Formats: sequence, C-alpha cells, structure tokens
Amino acid sequence: MARKKVIEIVLDTETTGLDYTKERMIEYAAVRLENGKTKDEFQTLINPEQHIRKSSIAIHGITQDMVADAPTEAEAMPKILEFIGDYPIVAHNCIFDYTFLNEASLRTTGKELNNPRIDSQQMFKEIYPDLPSHGLEALTDKFNVDLTNHHRAMADTMGLALAYPKLKKLYLQKYDWEVKQLDNVEYLFFFFFRIKQTVTTLQ
Repeated sequence: MARKKVIEIVLDTETTGLDYTKERMIEYAAVRLENGKTKDEFQTLINPEQHIRKSSIAIHGITQDMVADAPTEAEAMPKILEFIGDYPIVAHNCIFDYTFLNEASLRTTGKELNNPRIDSQQMFKEIYPDLPSHGLEALTDKFNVDLTNHHRAMADTMGLALAYPKLKKLYLQKYDWEVKQLDNVEYLFFFFFRIKQTVTTLQ
C-alpha cells in the first residue's frame, strides 16, 4: 500500500514592524515538505511601499534600498498564495506570520486564509517545557540544525524545515503516550493539576 503523501508549508516572514494592522511584509520564504522532505521552495523580497522601522532593520537588516525594486504586495501575493495552496502552514510563533499573510490576502484578494496552522514553538514548549528559551535558535540548537543568517526569511525557514520533522516525531510520540494514559487516573490528576497551575499563573 502506497504511503499517504503529507504536504506541509514551512514559512517565515520579515516585516516593517510588529503590528499586523499597520505594518507590511518585506520578505517571505517558504518550503514545501512532503512527508518531512523538502521538495520545493519559494522566496521573495517585497516592497512594502511604506517606511521600515529602524527597530525592525536592527533585527533582520533589510533596508529601504534593498526592497526598492522588489515586487509590491499586490504583485507578490498571487505567487505566495499559489505556493501555499490550502496546505497546513508551519511556522515558529505561527500566529505572527499567519496574521500578516491573512491581512495581505484580504487587501489583495478580499479573501481570508483558511489554512490549518501548526505552531512549532508551541510544540517545542510542550516537548521541552523546562528549557530557558523556546525561540527558533533554541529549537535548531536542540536538534543540531545549523541556523546561519538568523532573522532572514529563507534562513529561518530552512532551519525550521530541517528541525520540524524531528520535533513532529517527538510530539506525536508524546501525544500517543498521553492518549494511552486516559485510563490512568493518577496521570489524569497530575495533568489536571498542571493545567490548573498554568491557568493560575496566566491569571
């Protein structure tokens, strides 16, 4: 029997700032994973047609001059959306990238994104809750993946694309184990106690 093909889109964006309602994407990169293996990739700079905050330039190093001749959002989004398709989107702190992509889709097509979202950062926290950091660099270090040129879209995407299949395997193993504990009253009590502590901390 042929193995079912599982396709996921690992991606990253760099932006003019942090507020998705006011700021714009200036770089986008994505990798198409098929059963955990890289099959295709796409990247582009984007001219945001607005100012790039100095605080953002200090992180990703992308300046106004670098995007001056790049495609505009309206020009870039059709290719971005075609590459994403309706496949699940994988990103580290996925909500950040997803909201920027969704706003860009609304502006250029009038349609919201409906892709399933997979947050590798949340998965990483669940597998290794005691680590001092759960950023992308901590993830790639944990799985011995080289992360050069950190905070550029394709470098971060490739780093995550290499680490994510290993993280996913551990995550699914943990999920399978927890399902098997449903008849274990002591485990359920411990799990409930952990949730209660988390809620108290958040409050």
